Amino acid sequence: MPPLSNKITAILQTFSPQELKRFRKWLLSPFHNEQPILPKLLGLLCADLKKHGRITLGKEQLWKKLHIGQPYSDIKFRRYCSDLTRQAEAFLSYHIYTGQPINPALDLLQALANRKLKPLYNATFGNVQQLQTPEQPYSAAYLHHQYRLQLMRHELKQGNGRQANWELLDNAMERLDEYYIAEKLKYYCNWLNYQMVLQPEQARSLRFIAHLITYLNEQPPGQLPPLIAVYLAIAATLTHPEQHDNYTHLKQLLQQHVHLFLHNEAWTMYGYAQNFCIRQINSGNNAYLTELFELYADALQRGLIFTDGQLSPWHYKNMVVVALRLKAYTWAQNFIEEYRHRLPGRFAQTAYIYNKAKLHFHKAEYGKVIELLREVEYQDVFYELDSKAMLLKTYYETEETEALLSLLASFRIFLRRKKGISEQHRTNYLNLVRFTEKLLALPAAANKDAAAQLAAQLQKIRRVADANWLREKIDALHRIATKQP
Repeated sequence: MPPLSNKITAILQTFSPQELKRFRKWLLSPFHNEQPILPKLLGLLCADLKKHGRITLGKEQLWKKLHIGQPYSDIKFRRYCSDLTRQAEAFLSYHIYTGQPINPALDLLQALANRKLKPLYNATFGNVQQLQTPEQPYSAAYLHHQYRLQLMRHELKQGNGRQANWELLDNAMERLDEYYIAEKLKYYCNWLNYQMVLQPEQARSLRFIAHLITYLNEQPPGQLPPLIAVYLAIAATLTHPEQHDNYTHLKQLLQQHVHLFLHNEAWTMYGYAQNFCIRQINSGNNAYLTELFELYADALQRGLIFTDGQLSPWHYKNMVVVALRLKAYTWAQNFIEEYRHRLPGRFAQTAYIYNKAKLHFHKAEYGKVIELLREVEYQDVFYELDSKAMLLKTYYETEETEALLSLLASFRIFLRRKKGISEQHRTNYLNLVRFTEKLLALPAAANKDAAAQLAAQLQKIRRVADANWLREKIDALHRIATKQP
């Protein structure tokens, strides 16, 4: 009997143990739920999750535990699952809403204003203002909350027949403008990034954005709110990537203001700066390797690179790669060891061994590379792909021809059969296999024309994994054929 697999199992498997306990309390409250069967069903699912780490029970097994002796009814069971799903969705929505205390506080303030409960309103307003402290991260949400606060106070005075407070209305409108502009610029940057990556055939335009950018650029230096200034600078790096001063300006703004912003938003801002550097590096401007390294190091020092205290195995790998390209071997070694314990448990061992092997490869300690990569039990297909590519290069460097030929054959089969690999990645690595085979055939020909032809072929193909390494090896053979030093 197949295990239950539906919306509610998908949701519950994302819950932490604490969330499951809170959800059970939610269901036991008659305010939220009046069906006694739902807490029972949740209890069965939670017990199964706790025991196996996933849902293993099937529909009829769960039914028997819920209704001993009663014949199975698929319609009723589906209804139970549907009702439990709606409760889980309401529970998640509630916790998102209450996750920021300012949300229910503002709505309470609005309710008191609607009922003209002035004494309660005035007392509550002071409490709400305390939630909006200067130490709170500066975000569009913060601006929107400020707008609502000022507007409600203004409207309450109007509703009581008192003369309107124009200062309150001015402040409300100003916060509304800042909120709109910050959000507009934020999603404009997102839109520009999508456009750059996806390169759609038909160009699109956004309403008002050109006028807004012109208006903002006309403001005196230093007068724009930090959030707006940063997104305006990001937009400039995306619309005019050839103007390197835009990147310098963005970097300065980040260093000056990043401490004001929410953690996730600050890391996203650094991501835009990093992507600018990566595009420059990919276009051949290797001076930006140092810039990219400094951005990563700064984000590491500020703690921006961590999510819930953990370091993504991809950020871990990217930082090592950049350090190795700069030949900062001591830094890379210290980083690999110091931050291995911040990796998610599932990926920790794979990421640690791979990056340690990568360090040894760059130091030409090929024996250690082979020894380490034999130990890896892959939890991620992309780490597996990169490990096979590294082993391929290691066998080539050590002239282990038989081992290399065997790996090339098995790697090709793996790429064609393995599920979960995008077509782009499949093509990249298949081309690596193909060009490595051609590279192996070159020494037999041993002439400069053959090497030049292979270099020309590689130049025409955009999607090749480890293309720089292939170019280096072809260039080395070309120098041998022409007897250059």
